[in-house]
Amino acid sequence: MTHAFAIEKMIRTDSHKDWAAECATTAMALVLTARLALENEGSGICSDNERACVVADTLEVAYSLMAITSDGVEEMQREGRYGTWREGENESAMTAARS
Repeated sequence: MTHAFAIEKMIRTDSHKDWAAECATTAMALVLTARLALENEGSGICSDNERACVVADTLEVAYSLMAITSDGVEEMQREGRYGTWREGENESAMTAARS
């Protein structure tokens, strides 16, 4: 199955941190939908090949949404100095990696 659109052009934002939570929630719903589609063998609506293609497309959209989520979370961690962006920890990790 081929499409006339590129997923990178369909899902974009310049404000990752504002959309992180919404994109994560939507991605979780899409992954659940894909899993249910793979588990449903008795409907007979489409062939196994068609079902696999649709699941692959769904997971590709979920992946793109999670990329926005990841960037947004990283922005928030940097601004708030959380996680690996805590003051001093990042420098220590970089120094250890160089040695």
